[in-house]
This record gives sequence, structure tokens and C-alpha cells, in this order.
Amino acid sequence: MKRLNKKRILLTAIAVATVLVTILMAVTGGSKSLKLESEKERRSYISTLGITVSEEPPVIRNIVIPTEFSAVYKKYNELQKQSGFDLWDYRGEFAVQYTYMVTNYKNDKGEIEQDVRINLILYEGKLIGGDISSTRLDGFMKGLV
Repeated sequence: MKRLNKKRILLTAIAVATVLVTILMAVTGGSKSLKLESEKERRSYISTLGITVSEEPPVIRNIVIPTEFSAVYKKYNELQKQSGFDLWDYRGEFAVQYTYMVTNYKNDKGEIEQDVRINLILYEGKLIGGDISSTRLDGFMKGLV
């Protein structure tokens, strides 16, 4: 009887913890509230995605999220929404884009793809979007998550 009660208490505690984590992520915006202010933090985040990048420093660009979304930007924002981001809230804001060369992206044949990049878009040090894409003519683009 005691063993059953301990098991029930443990399962209840796990369920409560899961609910609390879910609520916390919903309130804070999940990965959208992720601060990636240092190079080490950005590279660490990228590694959590299972991606390895070259040792070369990233290409860093200052960008402005457009106030009016063109059809292309609307489509890009739909891609962001699939990963839990939304650039709509940042229209007209200055952001920073970090682009890293990916070294371990495998295609459908299991071969390492060349010319694959990962882009992180940060606003005030906070991750607000990004993508993984190929620069090849027949390339691809997909969300971070």
C-alpha cells in the first residue's frame, strides 16, 4: 500500500511539474524569450538543434524588420510561426542577423550538404526568428525548430 502511494505521489508531482513548465513556456514565449547575447550562447543554442557550424566567425548584419510585409516576407513569417516565432510584432524594428556556415547538414541521401547556413535573428539580444537554408540554386529554407 505504501509503495502504491509513493508511486502515485511521484506521478502526480511529475504531472504538476509538466503543467508548470508548459505554463511557464506559454507565459514567457518559450524559445522566443531566449537571450543569446554572446557568441558562446549563440553557438550553444545552435548545437542544441543538432547543428554543427564552422569555427569561422559569423557574418553579422544589421537589418530592419519591414513595417509592411511583402508577399515574400509574409511567407517567411509563416515559416517563423511554424517554429514558434512571429516577426509581425517587430515590424519597423532594428534587429541583428547572425549567419553561420553549417558543417553537418545531411541531405535525403545521407550526404553532407555544402552551402548550408543557419541564420539567427535577434532583437535586443533576444532570439526572435531564424532559418536553416541552402544557398544553392535548387536550395531549401526551413525553420529553426
